[in-house]
Amino acid sequence: MNLKLQTLSVGAMFFVGAIMASAQTTSDTVKVSDIEEVVVVGFGQKRTVQEMTGSASTMRADKIKDVPVASVDKMLQGRVTGVQTGSSSGQPGGMASVRVRGVSSINGVVSPIYVVDGVRVASGDLTTGNTTANILASMNPDDIENITVLKDAVSTAVYGADAGAGVIIITTKSGKKGKARFNLSMNTGMNERAIEGHKAFNTAQWREYLAQSVMNTYNATPSWGQTFANIGEVYTFLEAGGEGADLQNIFTSTNDTDWRRETQKTGYQQNVDFNMSGGNDKLTYYTSANYFSQESIVKNSAFSRLAFTTKVGYQATDKLKVTSDFQVSHSNLKTLSQGGAFSNPILAQYFNRPTDRTKNDDGSWYWAASNSRLSNGLYNIPYLQEKNYSKAGTLRAYANLGVEYEIFKDLTYKFVFSPEYINIEEDTYWNPLHGDGYTYGGYQRTSNNRYFNFNVQNILDWNRKFGVHNVGATLIQEAYKTDNKFLAATGITVGTPTLETLSNFIVPYGYEGTKGNSSRYGYAVTGHYDYKRLFLIDASFRRDVLSQFVPEKKAGNFWSAGVGLDLAKIDYIKNINMISQMKFRASYGKLGNQVSANPYALYSFTSNYNDFAAGGYSGLYNPNLSWETVNPLNIGLDLGFWNNRVTLSAEYFNKKTKDLIYNLPLSGSQGLTSYVDNIGTLVNEGFEFALNADIFRGDRNEFSWDLGFNLSTLKNEITELYGGDVNGGTTTLRVGEGVRTWYLRKWAGVDAANGDPLWFKDGVGGETTNDYFAAKQAVQGSMLSNLYGGLNTKMSYKGFALDLQFTYGFGGKILDDWASYLYSDGYYSDYYPGYADVMGNYWTPENTTAANPKPMYYYGNKNSYRVSDRVLYDSDYIRLSNAKFSYSFENKLLNGTGLTGAQIYVMANNAWTHTFDDRLKFDPEINLSGASNLGLPILKSFLFGVNLSF
Repeated sequence: MNLKLQTLSVGAMFFVGAIMASAQTTSDTVKVSDIEEVVVVGFGQKRTVQEMTGSASTMRADKIKDVPVASVDKMLQGRVTGVQTGSSSGQPGGMASVRVRGVSSINGVVSPIYVVDGVRVASGDLTTGNTTANILASMNPDDIENITVLKDAVSTAVYGADAGAGVIIITTKSGKKGKARFNLSMNTGMNERAIEGHKAFNTAQWREYLAQSVMNTYNATPSWGQTFANIGEVYTFLEAGGEGADLQNIFTSTNDTDWRRETQKTGYQQNVDFNMSGGNDKLTYYTSANYFSQESIVKNSAFSRLAFTTKVGYQATDKLKVTSDFQVSHSNLKTLSQGGAFSNPILAQYFNRPTDRTKNDDGSWYWAASNSRLSNGLYNIPYLQEKNYSKAGTLRAYANLGVEYEIFKDLTYKFVFSPEYINIEEDTYWNPLHGDGYTYGGYQRTSNNRYFNFNVQNILDWNRKFGVHNVGATLIQEAYKTDNKFLAATGITVGTPTLETLSNFIVPYGYEGTKGNSSRYGYAVTGHYDYKRLFLIDASFRRDVLSQFVPEKKAGNFWSAGVGLDLAKIDYIKNINMISQMKFRASYGKLGNQVSANPYALYSFTSNYNDFAAGGYSGLYNPNLSWETVNPLNIGLDLGFWNNRVTLSAEYFNKKTKDLIYNLPLSGSQGLTSYVDNIGTLVNEGFEFALNADIFRGDRNEFSWDLGFNLSTLKNEITELYGGDVNGGTTTLRVGEGVRTWYLRKWAGVDAANGDPLWFKDGVGGETTNDYFAAKQAVQGSMLSNLYGGLNTKMSYKGFALDLQFTYGFGGKILDDWASYLYSDGYYSDYYPGYADVMGNYWTPENTTAANPKPMYYYGNKNSYRVSDRVLYDSDYIRLSNAKFSYSFENKLLNGTGLTGAQIYVMANNAWTHTFDDRLKFDPEINLSGASNLGLPILKSFLFGVNLSF
């Protein structure tokens, strides 16, 4: 493999549409060339773009530098084709959902595996007592050199049983030959809400809405013995206690609490990273230290990380090279409740009454002395944010030890041993005076969760060139094992709130202790052939053995084949200076999708029956159970113009998942209600397009401009499903639809004549009814965007640079899963105020075109509060996900300072978002989860930063 470093020297470049012309203003000669882009693929192997037959998208370090997020998975959205990401919560250090070319399973693995420098690492949420966490946040993103997403069979099949949901390759920075180089990067700033969210009622608004609801119900219910001519009469009636003491207190209270303001603050964040690198012919080194801290805008939610990396490469002899990479980090996480927990501060913004105060006049905390609750039975959240906590401390230690020996000129052996140790300590404390801990007299849960993973690889790599023929083959042996041990204990009843450790809680309330391990080993062979890079062939085969299946099903065979034809290598086209690449490629294969299901029939003895261990069923024996298999087809076209100054990539993919893992029903009399089997088929297909152009190139003092755009489409469809449709309360699984399909009654609006709610009877259109149960559920769309992508651009001139990254998504749907309480149209409104967005937009005789029904106190309005697509919103959006404006100082200004480079910048993350559905008040990127579950808001960040080199 020969990499040529060349330069392009031009006086002026002009770009209009798809036409680029270059002209030399001072000379009639132009040197045209470029660097061949290198892509890291499976097990640390490298290929140039011209040698690829598979599908891979790469993000370079300069595209993700200084992005203010805690983990690498949050950097992917909109930057590469075929990848959707999203988070249902804005918890700092929380997990992001990542989907590569759709959702490839119903109950199996849907997230890609992460491979760092050739070795698989742990990913996902490993905590047990916190709302959300992300072990990938333990890694320092500033150590990353590039990220490559492998998407098709020929790119991923070498990972066998784990590759069905995609593979994300992370290459970290290494030392390079030369004198020592030092870099110091710092940024700091503040966080706000990316989306404003729903409005909460103030006291005056809530009273007005309640009074209207009361008047509507009384006037429609003569048997109640009271009618009202106007809203003023209702106020007088309620202030006098006509509807009881509770509403009387609401209408006479002098309080007007803004629960959002009381539970939120400005969130701050900072990142400091220092690294040094260098080396000589024998030794290269890279060392870094990083501190990252991020606060949510909601009090008592935060994440911080301290991380260290040391990476050394030693060329012991001409043939022997030894490498080591050690990473150690410790992170602290504070999380808050979500969903329907009364301790959830987002719930409190809409469920807590504005007429309840937070503190008494003497400064003490407010709640009813009789039951330690607010007037509607909820909690004083600011008190809980100050006194309670749920936190986790995570220690991660990782090593990657490699030995590479050149047996012959074309034959290399590589050995890799990579252990990963993770220890997570969690503590949950509820004080005994108020909140969830009140009924327990105090509550404390302490747990320790330990993981030890290791990966062993033996790789024999052969590459040889026979004239114009390039041939390569690789033999791989890999073993991976994970060992887990978990311990937890819970105690209740404590003598004083100041005692928070477990030993002070005198009543044992529960304990847990589990351990488990799983292992996988496999053998693989890959082959590559190309003729002048004109015609290319790739193939691979892997056999994996997984410990959890029965002996006959432990082994699985996975394979791939890919071909490529680059017409730009033909002599006739070579002479066309405009064309630098015209490559057609295709691949197909069989991958695995690992599952956590167990095929064995077991007994569990975890129940206490009169102090005897009681047995129970745990699983049904199913010897036929195995992993899901995925057959990806990929067809692509890569075009390059003007020595790849402009590149265009277009791909079609069809990813078919067979043997879907699914829970089949059983009669409860058999001791189990379901068992797991392989049934069903699922297909993800779509198109991907990526365009990149260096429109103007210049040095620091000249104008430069590059532009990138990517677009992906997705169709997710179940093609086979055992037993027919599976309909839930809000979703459905059925042939012809996707795995994230909404199944709801269809809202038909409000009857202008009387304010009644209306639904379409057939769930589609046509005849309407005001009887909720007379309307049928029907398919109302998918959670997944079917068109998504991003746009990035960078412009620079005389040291100033502007970087912009836009993302977009269309076609998805988001459900407000708590709207039954928050848009209740009077049914819950006296207990839980709900959304103030209804103000001015609910039916009255004077406002008959309103979007919301006539509110009815006590009864509600004919079940209008029940779930329907009234509260299903389009997630279509365009977002400026990152903007950076920087100034790099000229070298002559740095003379005498010891600095070799200096840059200052301001940056905004998620600075602007446009949603196309005016009703949507949630962050549109939660659509992968489908609903917000009253989670913490996604953050918008504004930062100032400095990068120094010396």
